Amino acid sequence: MADPDRLTRVQHRAVAALLTSRTVEQAATTAGVGERTVRRWLADPAFTEAYRLEARTAARGAMSDLLAGQREAVATLRRALVEGSPAQQVRAARALLEVGVRVREDDSDERLSAVEEVIRSWPDASLRGSRWPRPA
Repeated sequence: MADPDRLTRVQHRAVAALLTSRTVEQAATTAGVGERTVRRWLADPAFTEAYRLEARTAARGAMSDLLAGQREAVATLRRALVEGSPAQQVRAARALLEVGVRVREDDSDERLSAVEEVIRSWPDASLRGSRWPRPA
């Protein structure tokens, strides 16, 4: 694996600029280097590894922020159920019901996947199609 710690300060600036820019050209301008330079760096395994690591870190931070706001969002919807206008109450109820259904579907999908994994691990392939395990 390439060593992203060997990047120069300018390359680290370019990584940061790539994470916040819409185009490579814009990132290059922000980092103070030419576009061809950034494109050349993007072909370097150490640079792309550093870029991936920073992108993952940024994504984890965004996910944490999103998850932290969920409780507040649910509390807001619950308040709207009783304090809002009739139209707001209906929208809040609908939103809560839709999310609740999706959460239950996700849970069912996970549980079904776990059952399928257990069945795949059975040593006797002939049992997979039968309704009941055969006595030993």
